[in-house]
Amino acid sequence: MIFLRRLVLSLMVVAAAVVLIRPPHRAAAPPAGFVVVEYWEKWTGQEAALMQQIVDDFNNTQGRQEKIFVSYLSMSSIDKKTMAAAAAGVGPDIAGLWDEVLPQFASLGALLPLDELAGAKGITSDLYKPIFWRGCSYRGHLYALVATPADYALHFNKLIFYQNAAKLRAAGLDPTRAPRTIAELDRYAKALDVFVSDGAGHQRLERAGYMPMEPVGVLNHTCFYFGGQLFDEQAGRFTLTSPQVLRTYDWIRSYAARLGPELVSDFRSGLDVFDSPHNPFITGKLAMELEGPWMANTIYRYDPDMSQVLVPTVLEAYLPRVVRPFNYAWGVAPMPSDVDGVHSVTYAGADLLVIPRAAKHPREAFEFMCFVNRQEEMEKLCSLHCKPSPLRETSPHFLLAHPNPYIGVFDELASSPNAHGTPQVEIWPQARDELANMAQEIYLQDDRTQPQIGTMDVLRRSQERLQQAYDRFRQSQELRGEGH
Repeated sequence: MIFLRRLVLSLMVVAAAVVLIRPPHRAAAPPAGFVVVEYWEKWTGQEAALMQQIVDDFNNTQGRQEKIFVSYLSMSSIDKKTMAAAAAGVGPDIAGLWDEVLPQFASLGALLPLDELAGAKGITSDLYKPIFWRGCSYRGHLYALVATPADYALHFNKLIFYQNAAKLRAAGLDPTRAPRTIAELDRYAKALDVFVSDGAGHQRLERAGYMPMEPVGVLNHTCFYFGGQLFDEQAGRFTLTSPQVLRTYDWIRSYAARLGPELVSDFRSGLDVFDSPHNPFITGKLAMELEGPWMANTIYRYDPDMSQVLVPTVLEAYLPRVVRPFNYAWGVAPMPSDVDGVHSVTYAGADLLVIPRAAKHPREAFEFMCFVNRQEEMEKLCSLHCKPSPLRETSPHFLLAHPNPYIGVFDELASSPNAHGTPQVEIWPQARDELANMAQEIYLQDDRTQPQIGTMDVLRRSQERLQQAYDRFRQSQELRGEGH
């Protein structure tokens, strides 16, 4: 029966791969006698094609010398497919996952610990900036190496600031720089909001100075900027009712209360997807936005004029580094902190390379992972993806020639002791969904038409649900003898 179950699961995984996996391009066939390392990656489109360059670098150099060939496949829903493959005892030698799901995979025994392989290569915590080493580890063991990292900073439209200089100055604000405190951010946002009337006495929000709900992907991590955390890893307890988290969601709610929940809902429903010419930051729908370094690539692709105010981009290499930001109608600065004396706060995460426990060629797979993490290859990949380097050592050329002129901001933030990652909680995918629903309940409540529900009441309910789910998970692990 066990054999039949594994056979069925194996056939399901293979069928899914045949239907849903798309190679970035037609890869060359592996030479005879080579060990073939199967690498599944979540990236699609341009990001997938750029990673193919790194795969080709390996196959044409070290791989050729050591008779290892990496077969690279791009796919959607990689977390589900990798977990199913691990359960069936089949699947890839390398999988590209997110750091936020690593605790779940590791706790379920789906990943191969890398301590021994890393030790043989001399890989220690000295390799990465601390926040990224943490994201590769779980309960004292190493389970991943970084593919590419990212952290978040405040993007602001300098042109909108200049066009509204008089309005900003009237509010006691400086139109030549980004806000430096949360209180300043609120004042900038209010001064830059634009409302228009439909002629029937109804208003709509045409432009938001700032919107804490955008992008939704970082909403769950806003508490870091208020000195809070969502989960106490040492105690194994969710901490949604702490004063800092309460302050966070009260602040988020204040934007909807000031603008009106209905206007906020209508405004957000009209925002287009990130990777499009209708990106709200590019179109000026948002004057400021908390985003990652890849925003530079999106702007280059869909509105290049925002990045060539003085000279065309092709001539930018001739500009001194200190002059280069003046060529841009957009700027980047650290997101303000609400805690006195605490600066350079950021949320940082990473795309990871892991070896599923059922991998057929773990040693050869790790050789490729180490190759990706060579300084030259890592800086090449991170430049192509418009991201900072996760490595502690960064070459001057990487910062000078990087396509994002503000990469130094992201690099410094990632190195900061105030860089925070996703909480290492094994049920994070479930927690993420609960937190998203919780936030929406908080900021979309209309106190004018609904009985008032306090922010703390909503936080408390969600905390109870998540704590119960987490306790059940840990108990089930202990019963199976799989607790780590």
